[in-house]
Amino acid sequence: LAVQSAVLDSRPKVVCFGDSITNRGYPAILGESLGVEAINAGVGGNTTTKALRRMKQDVLDHKPDVVVIFFGTNDLRVDNKTVHVPVAEYRDNLRTMIAACRQEGASVVLCTLPPIEVEPFFTRHDRGVFDQAGGLPKLIAAYQQDASRVATDNRIPLVDLQTLLTSQPEWLSDDGVHPSDAGNAIIAKHIGDAVAPLLKTKAATKTSVTHNGPR
Repeated sequence: LAVQSAVLDSRPKVVCFGDSITNRGYPAILGESLGVEAINAGVGGNTTTKALRRMKQDVLDHKPDVVVIFFGTNDLRVDNKTVHVPVAEYRDNLRTMIAACRQEGASVVLCTLPPIEVEPFFTRHDRGVFDQAGGLPKLIAAYQQDASRVATDNRIPLVDLQTLLTSQPEWLSDDGVHPSDAGNAIIAKHIGDAVAPLLKTKAATKTSVTHNGPR
């Protein structure tokens, strides 16, 4: 048992940082498929601003090899002033998160927000407020584009779930926002495709340092 525990403890560590979509369960599938310790740091209702306040404890203190950053669905909530994070602030928050991860030696994967199904969404939210802000599709596109821009500027992998999941509608549950059971597996696959190469690079770097000594 002690040997088995030591083997498990030596696995690469991936922190999945997000909101209720992350909390719903894709990290467990990601961990199993990649053979890593995947920590679910998803909290329902979180925006990038709220998440920054817990980042040290929930992300950085784990000393992760890779951090997956996945926010946006709550940030665009123009119908709630205490929740809404304007897109420029969202962009700055993502940059702050990425810099903090890099400071701790972690690689980063950034995700765009996934599609939102309009009709179920507006059974819970005021459509008029969104229309005054240019409409939900325009808002979604703005947050997607800014996440993409941040990924490009920081030269990190982007998992464009907004685009990828549009062709996989089975990912979505009836509430129009959260993943179905099938959706958790679909999200884990897309994110895993981006995380796996980073883990290989880190493993190769560690092997090189171990064999050659620090330079």
